[in-house]
Amino acid sequence: MIIDRIQLAGNDAYFRTDNGINLAGLTARTGSLRKGKQLEILGIELLIESDGDLTGLFNRQNASLIEVRVMKEMFPALFNDPFRHRVHTIAGFNDFERGTAKNCKAMDVDGIPTIVSTGTETCVWTSPRFRMPEDIHIEHASWELAASRKTPRDNFTYTITLNTFDGDGNPRDSVELAPGLDPTQPRKREELGLSNVASYELQFKADVRKDAAMYEKHTVMVGASIGTPLLRAINLLEPVAKGNSVYEIYSLSELLSQCSDHQLIEMDGWPIIQGRQLRKINATLNLSATLVQSDQEDTPNGRYESIEIAVAANAFTHVETRLVGEVLMRVKD
Repeated sequence: MIIDRIQLAGNDAYFRTDNGINLAGLTARTGSLRKGKQLEILGIELLIESDGDLTGLFNRQNASLIEVRVMKEMFPALFNDPFRHRVHTIAGFNDFERGTAKNCKAMDVDGIPTIVSTGTETCVWTSPRFRMPEDIHIEHASWELAASRKTPRDNFTYTITLNTFDGDGNPRDSVELAPGLDPTQPRKREELGLSNVASYELQFKADVRKDAAMYEKHTVMVGASIGTPLLRAINLLEPVAKGNSVYEIYSLSELLSQCSDHQLIEMDGWPIIQGRQLRKINATLNLSATLVQSDQEDTPNGRYESIEIAVAANAFTHVETRLVGEVLMRVKD
């Protein structure tokens, strides 16, 4: 049950450090949320001031002026910035049926295309080779199984292998994303560090020891099981190259292009005109994000849903940043 939603305001809306709300040359991050509290973020209001003229910063700088980082649980227990990663999702009948299968097949299970084992021998599904338009870097991986995490660990074990290739089709790195895991274990792999990947393929292998008792609705034979639902999707995360995120801002013109509104103020407090020095900017950066508490978060190590903002040193004299959005409160179970 939702108790209420109110506008985010007051001190809770401001990014701050131990030194206060002036973030010039500093980095600040929102804190972790308690269960039942949710933030619906619509943007970030910025007040930027300088003792000198800001007009020179409308040209692209060598280093970023402002960076905004959003930490979200993109996949179960995998926290990262969705605005700084491209997700490669291998799933659906189009991908599954293009691959090769042994003792398994793609079926619709609860409306979701799923690799399902057939028979009692080891089942293997190998994807087609996916060729990229340009070399990529693969950093993280997550996958989805049809089996619940509460499935007995001795029901089946599985291995997922990622094979990468260079531009000439020669093998590069081969990594076991899931090295003989059971359904109770984490379904992610981080810090892969695979670079210069021109193409890749995936192999899923499972040893099913106990049937999951799945039946087709049209079967006429009582107890005629058709297999165990296994793999639903594999997701690979490719980090976006530095400088290519819209929230990594290298000039004031880049900042204002991402803002819904802004005001330029000259030295004497009036709107900027030709020949006067620009000393102050008010702007609202467009940013849409929902922050919630996660049962998988690791707050002491910084793995929780949040927004962080970093302001370059020596670029501005005073910078205040304030979240625009709503707070939703729910009754705890």
